[in-house]
Amino acid sequence: MSELPSRVQELISTPTREEIFKMINSQQDGFTFLDVYTALKNKGINVSITSVQNLLKALSYRGYLKEYNLKKTKTPGRSTIHYKKQHHS
Repeated sequence: MSELPSRVQELISTPTREEIFKMINSQQDGFTFLDVYTALKNKGINVSITSVQNLLKALSYRGYLKEYNLKKTKTPGRSTIHYKKQHHS
């Protein structure tokens, strides 16, 4: 992971965050929080919803991910936040 910018490397400070980051990197552009969380659970990695959300927000804030809202249905309610990588390793 040494090719990552230092602003991103410093976020990957625990083994759990490293697992979450690896899963984020393996996703296709347009992924959602739930895609990452479900993939981690399916792999048997025990993480909290908050841990995944916090890392996604931090990576977005630091410019590694781009957030965009997408309404999948016409019903009222919040848009689903999708992510795509700005920096490809």
